[in-house]
Amino acid sequence: MKKLIFPIVCCFISVTVSAQLIKPKAETQKKQSELDWFNCSFNQDSVYGAEVNKAYDYLKANKKKAKKRPVVALIGTGMDVEHEDLKHAIWINPKEKSNQKDDDKNGFVDDINGWNFIGGKDGQIMEALTREGEREFFRLKDKYADYIFDGKKYYKIVNGKRQEVPAPENIEEYNYYRYKVMPESRIGGAYGGLQLSYVIEEYVEKFDKDMKKRFPGKELTVEDFQSCYDPKAERDSLSEVAFMLTAYYFSIYNTDKWEPVYQNMGKKSVETAKASYEEALKKYGSDNRKEIVGDNPFDINDTHYGNNVLLTSDAATGVMKAGVIAAKRDNGIGSNGIADNAEIMTLRIHPGEGEPYLKDMALAIRYAVNHGADVIVLPEQNSIYPEEQKQWVSEALKEAEKKGALVIVPVWDLSVDMDRDEFFPNRKMNKEGELTNFMVVASSDKNGNPVLNTNYGATTLDIYAPGTDIYSSYMGDTYQKGSGEGMASATLAGVAALVKSYFPKLTGSQIRDILLKSATSRKGVEVEKGIRVDDRPSQDLFLFDDLCISGGIVNAYQAILEAEKVSK
Repeated sequence: MKKLIFPIVCCFISVTVSAQLIKPKAETQKKQSELDWFNCSFNQDSVYGAEVNKAYDYLKANKKKAKKRPVVALIGTGMDVEHEDLKHAIWINPKEKSNQKDDDKNGFVDDINGWNFIGGKDGQIMEALTREGEREFFRLKDKYADYIFDGKKYYKIVNGKRQEVPAPENIEEYNYYRYKVMPESRIGGAYGGLQLSYVIEEYVEKFDKDMKKRFPGKELTVEDFQSCYDPKAERDSLSEVAFMLTAYYFSIYNTDKWEPVYQNMGKKSVETAKASYEEALKKYGSDNRKEIVGDNPFDINDTHYGNNVLLTSDAATGVMKAGVIAAKRDNGIGSNGIADNAEIMTLRIHPGEGEPYLKDMALAIRYAVNHGADVIVLPEQNSIYPEEQKQWVSEALKEAEKKGALVIVPVWDLSVDMDRDEFFPNRKMNKEGELTNFMVVASSDKNGNPVLNTNYGATTLDIYAPGTDIYSSYMGDTYQKGSGEGMASATLAGVAALVKSYFPKLTGSQIRDILLKSATSRKGVEVEKGIRVDDRPSQDLFLFDDLCISGGIVNAYQAILEAEKVSK
């Protein structure tokens, strides 16, 4: 999951939806267009909702009856299966009983409402995960972490000194480590900083000797240090970095004297960098999966693990998504779900901190497919997918396509053009051909505009869906307003489930085509959008149709009309 990072320093972005606790009674007195506005339409309510109410008005007027209870698998966080507005919509495994036995022989004991893939047999659960970048750093550390490249030659630190070495044997894998893994790994960044500190120490000593030779007996200053830089001299990238960092430390120490900089940069840089690496290792290096879950997360054939504990500290995110999809309509409490005859299957692979293991994701997709899921909602995309594990997910998605399920994944809020920077999973990741049942969604607001910082892509983002300030169910029979890409994915999943309810023979691939074709068109509308320029946040104006494939926002009413045409 794609963090945009300065070469050595990483920033973390939470995957959970943001929410604000509100008082149910006070909020339910407000207009629907101010609460679960995703049900509304622009013509009637002046908000760019998904026109769900209009779809129901049409279905009722034409005496259409739902023909199926579609199963929506929420792959991500936990769930409160006893919530007052969701109890009717919780999926129940028809072949399993609560008797501490594996009645349906699927390898999971008492998987009544789903499964927790990051739980232990003793009932323990994982509350945090490492990130994929950290896991890849540890996998590749011994191969590549000690290399230092100056643009032409490769070096390693041997006995505290830099020595030239042959280039890595597998340059492609080394470049993957350097340009993909390092920016995503906080530990890798700290380790890279440690290697660089030896180079800094080396050059600071060189600068000191050069200046003392050039200005003998003089108290050296920043002006003297500047003489170490000869713009006509041949330089490498390491000398450039060393000079710039050393120059920067004059301002850090608020001095124009060389000695304080020399004492700290030249004498303490390695010591400081070692401390930073040890701190990163301690903070980000382990999530105790071995002790809690006990499986091998890098063996796809090690499948019998986890537990059935779904009421977890991260369940609030799942509850809010479930409320958008299937909360009971018109019952006087909470919000109106989009498809309240849907059944919510919960498959926990993410505690809200860190990033999911791809093995868990692949097995959760297969579980959903094997248990009849019609719509599968995944956690946010990620920019790092190790090749072997990517194949696990790809094969699971292909199986979902064969079984007719629609798969939905939300983007990250990074303002990245996904046509240029690849995120996974995506439609094109399968070697057998492009997936036809796969949708990528980003969040839009009441005014029909894209959320400023969402990722975008004219050929990689499918559609926008309401995802800001949305009123939904929350923990303990309460309700909240929430925002986030996860809410947008829930809105899209709800509309897909509504279509499946009335047209059960439609496949996931057909429903994707319908949702794209029936979107509320915003083509030709100029909107403001966050972008990245030289890895820095900025803004620009776009035509809406240059941001996504559909050029619009999901529309339930138009989707029902289109589904009728396709089904004739």
